[in-house]
Amino acid sequence: MSVRRGRSPRGALLALVVALSTPLGAAWATPAEAATADTATAGSTTAADPAPPTERAPLTPEQVKAQVAQAATLKRQLTAANKEVAAASAELTQLAARSSAAMDSVATAKAAQGAARQRERTQLARLKQLTAQAAAARRDLSNMAYDAYVNGSGSLRDVAAVVGLAEDDEGTRQAPLVDYLATARAADGKHYTSLAQAQRETAAAAIAARREREAATAKAQAAAKTVQETVAQQQQALTALQVVAKSKSAELSKLGVDAGGLGLGVDQLALSSITTTPLCTQAAGDYPNGMFPGTALCPVAGRPGHMMRPAAARALNALAAAYEKDLGSPLCITDTYRSYAAQVDVKARKPVLAAKPGTSNHGLGLATDLCGGIENFGTTQHQWMRSHAPLFGFYHPAWAQPGGSKPEPWHWEFSQ
Repeated sequence: MSVRRGRSPRGALLALVVALSTPLGAAWATPAEAATADTATAGSTTAADPAPPTERAPLTPEQVKAQVAQAATLKRQLTAANKEVAAASAELTQLAARSSAAMDSVATAKAAQGAARQRERTQLARLKQLTAQAAAARRDLSNMAYDAYVNGSGSLRDVAAVVGLAEDDEGTRQAPLVDYLATARAADGKHYTSLAQAQRETAAAAIAARREREAATAKAQAAAKTVQETVAQQQQALTALQVVAKSKSAELSKLGVDAGGLGLGVDQLALSSITTTPLCTQAAGDYPNGMFPGTALCPVAGRPGHMMRPAAARALNALAAAYEKDLGSPLCITDTYRSYAAQVDVKARKPVLAAKPGTSNHGLGLATDLCGGIENFGTTQHQWMRSHAPLFGFYHPAWAQPGGSKPEPWHWEFSQ
């Protein structure tokens, strides 16, 4: 929600939150700092970016605790203003949380699927190599057997020569040669046996990797189905919220609350643009992390230098348009695609905050870092994202949420 000037202090507080249904966490900036950031971006048409997320400090437990208290207070205030609007908003937020969790599950399952696929390929390549080596060793054994059968006398003469060499006066000096002649063929047999055992073990590992891949694929498909179901329910909840918000607009207006922040700008036209707007390129292949060519990325509208995968860029453009229509200010973006070199640079400067180079979803063109209030768990801007981003295919990963391993309110990812 946005706050109209000249309204009551209570209305200003109410406008800071879209009804919350789950516990929230801390922000890296204080409420006063967040308000300053909002003011700085409100009049911008290109969302002038503040310091990039690589310059932010990780959130502290104290900040998380303080923000949880702030969010709880804001929730109570909004509920006191209008219980119907608060209840409808809470339902939307709950469904959005389910959609986000399902999208996170899709990403996790796809990552497991990719890892299992790579293990399977590695084992199959090794199996192919071992099979060739075992075949060669088997041919050697077959040749040895054939030679013993056809040239038996010759083979016996070889054995006699070994015995004679061993009985020679200088036999002690020839011990290494005696040992070699006596064990050479036995070694051939052992070599083949060893290769055959490795072949069996590698085949079993390849089968296990294939089963892991199939299980991960099934999980990804099930999670994707859940995403479709929850997003559909979320759209219905948004429609219900919009209806009740419009019916209570006069009441909310008296309190200085603009109902636009409840999602009135997220209409069917905005949602349909996610799939109907042409992609800037059809070069949507997979490339190594941080190694995407410019031809496989699309620009984010109005944000020079920001690029993402084609479908992700299109969805972010649609989300940004709805966000600006609702909140009255452009979506503030600090980071999108990162090349491998950029990831190395970030890791060198921020070893705790940044991911290991080659592992960040920024390097896959699927992640974006946001600002303008979204970088604060307790603001209207962040709550708008929580409630509406999944409708556009973006989700907040579990690790980045208030109770996650590394809370980052600014970090959002696109679900493929």
